[in-house]
Amino acid sequence: MVRKTANRNGQKEMVQTSTPKTDVNSADQMSCGDLLDALPFYVLLVDESHNIVMANRAVTEHLGVNPSDIIGCYCPEAIHGTKGPWYACPLEEAVSKNATVVIEAQDKTTGRWINSAMYPVPAQPQGRRIFFHMVTDITDRKEAEELLKTSRQQFRDLSRHLETVREEERSSIAREIHDELGQTLVTLKIYISLLLKQTGKMADDHTKPIYALVDSAINTIMRLSTELRPAVLDDLGLAAAVEWQINEFKKWTALEYHFVSKPARIILDKESSTALFRITHEAITNVIRHAGATRVDILLQKKRGKVELVIIDNGRGITDAEIHAKRSFGLVGISERAHLIGGVVNIEGSTGVGTVIKVTLPILTKQATV
Repeated sequence: MVRKTANRNGQKEMVQTSTPKTDVNSADQMSCGDLLDALPFYVLLVDESHNIVMANRAVTEHLGVNPSDIIGCYCPEAIHGTKGPWYACPLEEAVSKNATVVIEAQDKTTGRWINSAMYPVPAQPQGRRIFFHMVTDITDRKEAEELLKTSRQQFRDLSRHLETVREEERSSIAREIHDELGQTLVTLKIYISLLLKQTGKMADDHTKPIYALVDSAINTIMRLSTELRPAVLDDLGLAAAVEWQINEFKKWTALEYHFVSKPARIILDKESSTALFRITHEAITNVIRHAGATRVDILLQKKRGKVELVIIDNGRGITDAEIHAKRSFGLVGISERAHLIGGVVNIEGSTGVGTVIKVTLPILTKQATV
């Protein structure tokens, strides 16, 4: 600073004087201090050695200390009573990266959650590196997140339970249709057949249509029973069930299907087998309805402790917007089924090339292949 002074002869002269060295000038300190004091959470300005340069008034409410009493003090000791860096202080990382670093941690004393953020500020005239350290209480948000996480898990547990119940009901209905109604119609068909042999031509002409109707009803019952719960899935396993389903699709679609299972038979628990079978059915149905494809490749394989189900078509290719569309219930169903058995779904589409749906499922130790 330059000031005027008088020499021994009474003449005025200009004299250069020194001013106390600070990290920021007084005007900046005043405006910055006013801004920081307006914040509801406590904020510290610290240098790269953890020394406190400035503190706002909120430290009194939150930490019980006077801001002016901690200026120049070692922050971890003055605020947290520790000789070394505080466990929730990201200063070292912020210094090394010269970038903002934010961490979330649970206070070891109070058990409350905090957000600890370190922001670098422009270099000061003396070359000293200064950082804003802001700490906010995020306990309410963390508790809300935990409640939401618990709620989601409960919803998925409920969905899993309902899916299990639904599959059990399907199996029960399929057995009832096959064993009770099916056997009744088969018995009726036998009686009609005997009647045809014992009656004359006139009766034969009236009885044959009835015989044909019963035969059609038996075929319908067999189809409904199989669609509800394919016996092949329980008797021969997932690969055989997928192959059966493909053959059913071939009866009414012009698509070219290629299915490979490595190894030929993969043994999974009932829940996983059912989920992967339903996923395959839903994925191929989507291809038939929306892809405009001429070929579908299905690969089922055991690979590095996991089971992979890959369905590839050569259609128009699904877009990102379609993948994330709210009304893409088929894709949502595939993802939810996979999640319920601990699997992960990845869907990728290339315009004019096709779509790949990949489901990856960890194999439990009790599961094996033959």
